[in-house]
Amino acid sequence: MFYVQSPKAKLLAQPQLTAEGSPLNLGESLTPMDEQGLFVQVRHEDKTGWVSKLFISPIPPGSKIKLGVSSKSSEAVTARQRASDFTKTAAARGLSETEKMRVRGGADLYDFESLRWLESVGDVSNQPNQYNSVTKQSNKTNASTETTVPSSEPVSEETKKEVKIGRALAARLIQKYGLVQNEEFTRYLNRLGNKIASVSSRSELSFRFGILNSNEINAYACPGGFIFITKGSLAKIQSESELAGVLGHEIGHIALFHSGKFPSENVFLEIISSMLAPSGGEVISAAASATLDELEKQLYETGRDASQEWDADEAGVSLASEWGYTPQALGNYLARIAKDEHSKHLTSTHPDTSSRIAKLVKAEAGAAVKGVIPPKEEWTQMKKLIP
Repeated sequence: MFYVQSPKAKLLAQPQLTAEGSPLNLGESLTPMDEQGLFVQVRHEDKTGWVSKLFISPIPPGSKIKLGVSSKSSEAVTARQRASDFTKTAAARGLSETEKMRVRGGADLYDFESLRWLESVGDVSNQPNQYNSVTKQSNKTNASTETTVPSSEPVSEETKKEVKIGRALAARLIQKYGLVQNEEFTRYLNRLGNKIASVSSRSELSFRFGILNSNEINAYACPGGFIFITKGSLAKIQSESELAGVLGHEIGHIALFHSGKFPSENVFLEIISSMLAPSGGEVISAAASATLDELEKQLYETGRDASQEWDADEAGVSLASEWGYTPQALGNYLARIAKDEHSKHLTSTHPDTSSRIAKLVKAEAGAAVKGVIPPKEEWTQMKKLIP
């Protein structure tokens, strides 16, 4: 079963976004029948049609998950008690000092302090020109319109688990590369990223976008909505449309669950911490650390399946185009960085760039959304802030 999670969802006559279709309402359930690329053939009431995977989710609609819950919350208090009990149990079992440190969070592996900075600065809810999944400004009329209604359903345990795993992986990335703490550019990056993510199926996530202090050309998507782009990538980007395409690609990985799903009953994914953003002292269980090792290996060594990268490319074009960004921008960016010496890690974990560009041609042709006014780009001014 799938559930409609985006105001852009339509029951289409053909598996392409430009096909004729009728709007679907948030939360409506759809019965899957077949798949074709980024589209699922579904039955809805007495009708059959196609819908983009970017706009539906196997998780029922829930309230937006909030980062930065006060350490005084009941969940935080409970989590700290569980963390204390866990470390006492570890000690009682006679774990080595190295194992105990890993159980307690491995200070040498994670940088939660910088992550908390990003969570605070990247919060678009208090920024002007904000975008979220329940209210957006129509590019067609330049008028604010309510497109969906916020869900009153609680955040699912599966989503909470996903965010906790993603948060820990994000802290690892920051520890490895360092986080560029330029507040103005980070706020801009989060405004743009959340604008693009607002039309995706992951309306329950609070996305955060950060800059890694690395000259490598790459970007990373962690489960739960944590997305990073390197300083080296930003240096090669020539327009906001290109940046929108890159961020859309990473958002696609998350919207399409390319890191897998995280069932709440899976004890091997247990992360003992307060609800997402405590005052400190996050504790990562040894079992969860092993899971994070595998996810990190996927980011740095093995890469994702080629089909997932192709789907994410198409997702990047589709999501960015919904806001009027140039569909060809992502392909132009990939062509430019293909032979750059700083893109060796990117090309080693992704399909051949020429094949990616070739596959994007079809997506670009069918991605332009009719009647959408291209946005006024801020890139020219903002790129000057990149250190």
